[in-house]
Amino acid sequence: MIQEYEYKPKILTETEVKKLKKQKHIKIVDVFSNQLKELFIIKNLGYVGQEKEKVYQTREFKNFSKKMEKKYVYVFYPWNFSIVKTVRKEDYLELKTNRNRDLITKEEQVKLRNARVGIFGMSVGSNIAFVLTQAGVANEITISDFDELDTTNLNRIIAGVHQIGLNKCIVAARHIYEDNPFAKITVLPNGVSKQTIEKLLKQKRLDLIVDEIDNMAIKIDIRVLAQKYKVPVVMVTDNGEGIVLHIERYDLAHKKIFGKEKVYFESLVSSGFSKEKIAELIISDIVGGVGKVDKRMHQSVTKVLRKELVSWPQLGSAAILAGVMATYAIKQVILGYDKRIDVRGHINPLEITYGTH
Repeated sequence: MIQEYEYKPKILTETEVKKLKKQKHIKIVDVFSNQLKELFIIKNLGYVGQEKEKVYQTREFKNFSKKMEKKYVYVFYPWNFSIVKTVRKEDYLELKTNRNRDLITKEEQVKLRNARVGIFGMSVGSNIAFVLTQAGVANEITISDFDELDTTNLNRIIAGVHQIGLNKCIVAARHIYEDNPFAKITVLPNGVSKQTIEKLLKQKRLDLIVDEIDNMAIKIDIRVLAQKYKVPVVMVTDNGEGIVLHIERYDLAHKKIFGKEKVYFESLVSSGFSKEKIAELIISDIVGGVGKVDKRMHQSVTKVLRKELVSWPQLGSAAILAGVMATYAIKQVILGYDKRIDVRGHINPLEITYGTH
């Protein structure tokens, strides 16, 4: 029986495949032959543009297929009862990232793939994790969230009604592994604490942190530790239809937290955070002042404080925009193309100017 906490696919032996195939509910999905056709064209660019069916009848393709016939693995996804016959890791990653070329060069892709990213908080964070995976960034990802998926989360988390009740990390990890079965994901289903974050940083398991946690004290801890271990922090905050992107380059000796001295926030942590104080910090220090806050968002904050609304409003479109912008920012940081030490950028689709014809 499948366990609800299973999220890692398994590489099977031929014997294990034969045994599992006897079970009626197991599906065998063979994508290997199709992948060989794609891989042949990629490795033999002289055939680009030619009629594919004729290419696949050539001696060169048949020799290539013969050479590759044993270079496959069986990947078993226990949560959807599927066994997938696919090319091995390096060939898979070459196929997966080929259409990125040359918007991302081969050399850049290797550097991006080798980056190790920690994403803490899986509401907006799950979108960021998946867009990174699609782009071939961070083959090694650490994700954390203590919360379970609720129906109200489905407006911004890419998941299904059949997954309600699962830990958000499990939902995200399964989604990532279905896109890249060779990913290396560390799941922290109990969330993170100051101690767990420091352990990860001390062991040099993170090259960059994405902060999508609601807990204000942990947000401060993340930045204090990031400064200590010289690791950059990226954060995206919902702002109605738009988002606010933060990049804090603690790897480049940045000293402040949300533009203020560290001692200011450390004193707040020691005294504790009320809902009113959190709202004030989000509006002033994170979003950048009342004038920068989406009007409907600001009205909602007031309703939350008066208990007329359950929680801060969030939109799925903004969460997806967050995934896109965070991935772009992370690529710029990892590749060393953006060396600004403190960025707060407002991205709002409502401000796009549409031309006329």
